[in-house]
Amino acid sequence: MRTVFRAVGWTLTGIAAVLLARDLFDLLSEGRFEPLSLGFVWNTLNSSSLQLAEAGVSRYLHPWLWHPVIVTLLLWPAFAVIGTPGVLLLLTTRPRRRRGSVFRSD
Repeated sequence: MRTVFRAVGWTLTGIAAVLLARDLFDLLSEGRFEPLSLGFVWNTLNSSSLQLAEAGVSRYLHPWLWHPVIVTLLLWPAFAVIGTPGVLLLLTTRPRRRRGSVFRSD
């Protein structure tokens, strides 16, 4: 199971790195740092699912959950929102270090 979580972590971190590289390329070419928001990326990839998610959350969960909470998250930079869970997955599932052998020869 740890292998699956590490694979998901590496995938999310890789996507975040690509998004950050794109934002940094724009910084170099235009001279200003305006990262892509998560909402913009989601809308670009599949706008109908974004609208469906808004309707579903507002209708079946609670309207308050969509407008102040999820909309705030959608306005944050995409590389940070996607990269944070990826890094956390990688940190929590990293291989354990061995403390040392019982029979050490120092």
